[in-house]
Order: sequence, then structure tokens, then C-alpha cells
Amino acid sequence: MLSGPSVPATPRASVVAVPTCPIRHSEYYFEDGNLVILVENTLFRLFRSTFTRHSVVFKDLFSLPTGPKGQPIEGDDDANPLTFSGISATDFERLLWVLYPPDFNTPKPTSAAEWHSILSLASRWELASVRALALRHLQSLSLPPVDRVLLAREFDLGGRWALAAYTALCERPQPLSLDEAARLGLPTATRVAQVREELQARKHSSAGKGGYHSLTRSAAARLGAGTGAGGGAGGTGRPPVRITGHGEGAHWSISKNYLAQGETPLAPARGVQPRKTTAKASPTAIPGTARLVAEAFGIDMGT
Repeated sequence: MLSGPSVPATPRASVVAVPTCPIRHSEYYFEDGNLVILVENTLFRLFRSTFTRHSVVFKDLFSLPTGPKGQPIEGDDDANPLTFSGISATDFERLLWVLYPPDFNTPKPTSAAEWHSILSLASRWELASVRALALRHLQSLSLPPVDRVLLAREFDLGGRWALAAYTALCERPQPLSLDEAARLGLPTATRVAQVREELQARKHSSAGKGGYHSLTRSAAARLGAGTGAGGGAGGTGRPPVRITGHGEGAHWSISKNYLAQGETPLAPARGVQPRKTTAKASPTAIPGTARLVAEAFGIDMGT
């Protein structure tokens, strides 16, 4: 079989990245600064002491010995900047809003995205006070429960932050959407569904019982004795139990002095010294819902 003359392949044009000259940041390039930092394509000229004062990471970094005499040192000038890779110039600028605030009365960052940038870099470089500041502002924002859970996971926020986030997610009326489940991941989404089912079961079980289930056993016995023959609340001279609310939210309200009457603690067995109680919180001291959530998601309430 005959073949025609071969046609030379057309060479493809290759895209060559043309290096661009870094530009100085319009606001955070201080003429009297002594530390030049390059982030992406932006030069920042700042003060070394600002970073060593707030960050152990930078304090250790700048305490390292420099090169031979006469050799340029990273961070000295625009030609030899200290280069930060893996972060964006936008995120770094947002951190500088806190380190060099334009107005001490009004913080420049306001949105969750801005405070997230600051929290991310503060956690990365161990700026403890800046991290605490970012967390306080994020906590004051009305973030959806899923976002709070993801923040807790990303920045290892345990204790009350994580507990409040997971509890809000498990107690809200709406179930997880497909998008929320995808963001949380299958294991977390499954545990959220299980805790929600358990809370619903407890709610219905509680609603099916009479109000007496919330009384102490001795108070319920006294109430039964007082409402017997010739009794009623007036027969015993004790104030009646009042029901407040309706439906599933109904609960019993009993005056403190009524519960105090006849309520004597059990005496310890002979030869057994009574236990000394400590102020340290135990899992059983946490309210029922919170304890269930803490156990389901492995939240350490000691943090």
C-alpha cells in the first residue's frame, strides 16, 4: 500500500512564564522598616520586632545564625526578601490589619472570611494573642453550625467551642443537607444523624411520661400522700406542685422550701468515710444533651 509524502508536524507554541517584577504593597511597605517579606508577587517592608514579639516561631527563626560576613541576608532588602510560600498576599495583608491596625477603635476585619485568614496564619506561626482575638470575633458572628464545626476541626478547637458547635448542629430542627453532609464527611455526618435520632427518642420518651418523672422520688411520694384521702394540697399544708407550659415543653415547678422538707441525705455506712467532693468537672456533671454530644464526638471538656 502506497503512502503519500509525510507532512512535517506543526510545532506547538509553548507558553513561557515571564517573571514579573515584585511590586511594593501600597500600605504595608514602611520606608523605615527593617524586614522585607515577599508573598506571591508583593513586597512588604515591616518591622522584625513585631513578629519576634508576638510569635515564638519568628523569634526562633531570627535567632538562627546568619551566613558568612558580607553575604546578603534574607529580609534585608528588595533584592533579598524573606519569601513566604504557600500563603496568599491577601491573607497576609489581613494579618497585618491586626499587627498594624489603621484604627485602634475599629478593627478593620469584619467578615468571617477575613477573620478566618487571620486565624489561619496566627495558628500557623503561633501568634497566640492574635489567634485568641480572631476566635473571639468569630464567636461573636452568627456562623452556621456546620461552619463552626469545621472551624473546630480545622483549628483543633476543643472544649466549649466544639461542644456548642456540635450541640447546635444536633439540636436544630433541620436535618443535614447533602451539601452539609459532604462538607462534614461521612463519619461526622453519620454521628450527627445518630445523635439527632437519640435526642428525638429522648424527647418523645419524656413527653410520654407524666410530670412526676421529673420529681425526686421522695417528693413524688409526699405528693401522693398529700393528695390521698382527706388530703389535697390543703390537707398537708404544703404548697402544691405547679405546672408551667404546655405540651412537650411542660415542666414541674416546685418551691425550694417544699423540696427541702424531709429531704435528708443518706448517712454513710458505718466505718465508711464520706467522699470529699472536688471542683473538677466530671462527665456526669455535664447536662444530658451536652454529655451525649461530648461522648459521641470525643470532645474533651477539660480543655
